[in-house]
Amino acid sequence: MIGYNMSTMIKIDFEKELNSAQHEVVTAGDGPHLVLAGAGSGKTRTLTYRVAWLLEQGIKPERILLLTFTNKAAAEMMERVKNLIGLQKDNKLSLWGGTFHSVGNRLLRIYGKHIGVEPGFAILDQEDKKTLLKNISKELFGNLPDKSKPSPAIISEVISFAINSGIKVEESLDAKFPEWLPIVEFFEKVLAEYKKRKQANSLLDFDDLLSFWKTLTEHPKIGPILDAKWDYILVDEYQDTNTVQAEIVYNLAESHQNILAVGDDAQSIYSFRAADIRNILDFPKKFKNAKTHKLETNYRSTPEILNLANNVISKNKKQFTKKLSAVLPSYTRPELSAVRNNIEEAIMITDRIQGLMADGLRPKQIAILFRAAHHSQSLEMELNKRGIDYEMRGGLKFFERAHIKDVAAWLRILYNHKDAISWQRVLQLYEGVGPATAKKIITETSQIKTLEELPGVKPKLSEKATQSWNKVNEVLSSLFHQKQKNIGELIKAVNEKYRDYLIEKFPDHYQREDDLGQLAAFASSYDDLGSFLTEVSLQENFTVRQAQKQDNDVVVLSTVHQSKGLEWPAVFIMNLTTQSFPHPLAVTEHEQEEERRLLYVAITRAMKHLYLTYPMSVYRFDGHKSMQPSIFISDIDGNLLNHNELSRNITYASGDGVSYESDGDFEDHEKNERSDGFLPDVDNW
Repeated sequence: MIGYNMSTMIKIDFEKELNSAQHEVVTAGDGPHLVLAGAGSGKTRTLTYRVAWLLEQGIKPERILLLTFTNKAAAEMMERVKNLIGLQKDNKLSLWGGTFHSVGNRLLRIYGKHIGVEPGFAILDQEDKKTLLKNISKELFGNLPDKSKPSPAIISEVISFAINSGIKVEESLDAKFPEWLPIVEFFEKVLAEYKKRKQANSLLDFDDLLSFWKTLTEHPKIGPILDAKWDYILVDEYQDTNTVQAEIVYNLAESHQNILAVGDDAQSIYSFRAADIRNILDFPKKFKNAKTHKLETNYRSTPEILNLANNVISKNKKQFTKKLSAVLPSYTRPELSAVRNNIEEAIMITDRIQGLMADGLRPKQIAILFRAAHHSQSLEMELNKRGIDYEMRGGLKFFERAHIKDVAAWLRILYNHKDAISWQRVLQLYEGVGPATAKKIITETSQIKTLEELPGVKPKLSEKATQSWNKVNEVLSSLFHQKQKNIGELIKAVNEKYRDYLIEKFPDHYQREDDLGQLAAFASSYDDLGSFLTEVSLQENFTVRQAQKQDNDVVVLSTVHQSKGLEWPAVFIMNLTTQSFPHPLAVTEHEQEEERRLLYVAITRAMKHLYLTYPMSVYRFDGHKSMQPSIFISDIDGNLLNHNELSRNITYASGDGVSYESDGDFEDHEKNERSDGFLPDVDNW
């Protein structure tokens, strides 16, 4: 090791400040090390102390590379290292640290010219990328109608997934959007032209920052330079690496083998972003002499919560076995609550939230987690009703979502045909209708007395705009003649026409269609269109009121994916039914295991209070449907949970499983249950 005077600045009692497992990692010698850091086990602390220890040993900071996945994590670690070694805040640390993308950007500006990348390249952000793909698609296939070609968002996702997974475009399509497989040649031609345009204009996108960095590591001249650039490589969240990132790490560390990868296979939940759990599972095979360390002491959660987490994840076959143990004292077992329907689920959760706040918890100390953002609608309605402020993470609030606003705009026009704002929104969903054309149409429609006269409105438009106007006219005329129907039926009629637009424009169109099903179910209980639209406006107004709240002391609603890395004293995991968690499209063993890891992540966000809930029935637009608890609940040792009053409907097999038993008259009771005054809802799956 090369001596360096920074070592004289560092006065840390590593043994005193770390537990034994952390200390073993921090002071580990040279060679490859895999650190399996369980949830809440002090992963960041261990990494930063490892850097400080290397500096104390005399390693120059510029000889260390620390790779992370977020700018926030990188900044936090760098700041912690500076504090540990006694550097002033304004002093710079020459350590190479940052996200994979930021380090790739830096290296390409230094060495990129050797592989044909101009040092002065500009970086395309996601919106710029979609704009370029849209232009290319239009130029190459402009004669095709929009519904015959995918949106720029879908093209972008397919291309990105292919690059980061190291697979062909056809394989990416098959994995992400198999409905577009018949036109795989379209994607390949767009991709080829996209590459040409980027090269001609010295542009790189985020995927290029990784793929070209990988190319640098394999270059006969630059590869050896990068091999010798760092003596030690540390990687955070290794379970989240994709194929390209894992190959970069291997290429950089192959010669000296001084690689320390920190991660938790039990928290690998991002395969949809091309993260590959095999990278962490196969680390000992890739680096033959790797030593594996386990951080299993949890500083976040009570023993009862960890017992549940350990039990859930133990059912996965492909994993490194770990058992989290608690530092916190014993408290109470997590509670499993079965409720009669999803409306009651929302009511029960909101009751508990108010109780927790009455006991002294701040709103921001409470989180409600769900598998997908479109599972939250009934809960949002109940929170709004009671004036409880909340923020949505991992998605927009229900009535903020573009597709909800689009469909509501159709109904607003039906209610008031002079609503210029709603006209503007609807018209610009169609080809050939820009702001100027929309204004011309709106001016003419404002002259008619009722929508019955709409077919007579024939503004002078371009051929394409005329075709679009005829489609709009057709939909509104049809709605006008169905005006006396149930409002849910009206929404269903709009959805039939809007569905093609969703499929063309949005990669997540399935989820958006489910949202619209929820909207139809919600609307079905209203007797008149005006009352329904007033309620929608009130919900939107609540969003504005909450957004103006300055101290951010609000209840958190979040997808489980978005919650990773966070923690709250009280956590609810809702809608744990067979049709929502696991995701109904997760059918293979590999997919089911990732879904189980997702539940494990959700459970380990809780510090003290944990509530699991599921409705035994849901209201759908097309009627009532009985539900069963998630198969993951069925796997749980029933002795690890407390149960609510409906536990009489749950039976245990040998003390290690749970199933649902109907009491015989449950179905009839549910069919007649509308006396409580609460609005029906629809389950997403």
